[in-house]
Amino acid sequence: MLRVDFYLLTQHHLDARLLAACRLSQKALQAGQRVFIQAEDHSEALACDEWLWTFKAESFLPHHYLGDERFIDAPILIGLATPPQADGVLLNLSTRQPQGLAQFSRVLEVIDNADTSKHKGRLRWQYYKQQGFLLEKHDL
Repeated sequence: MLRVDFYLLTQHHLDARLLAACRLSQKALQAGQRVFIQAEDHSEALACDEWLWTFKAESFLPHHYLGDERFIDAPILIGLATPPQADGVLLNLSTRQPQGLAQFSRVLEVIDNADTSKHKGRLRWQYYKQQGFLLEKHDL
């Protein structure tokens, strides 16, 4: 059964979401999991790509942004839609419902404090609940 964890942020800016994404991706990698990060748009995907390069001075989170027309099989993939090669953990930064859930063992939803993000997050919570997935909420 798919487990879905909602991470609720007290802030509503992009940097807070990207910092959470980096921390969660690092934990998943340390646990031996691959990660697909679904970004809201091209701009957010590029910002996420930059954050993963510079997240910590002493470490590097190996990743690839799928928007550059070629596929590189990295432990962390960033894109706007689920690629067929993705598996492991799906980390959703977007307000969209992720597709291809059967490919993943776990979904991480990062919800910031903006009204739109919270509203769309509630809709995804309801969808996951209707599907019978295990749901957990974490306040960050």
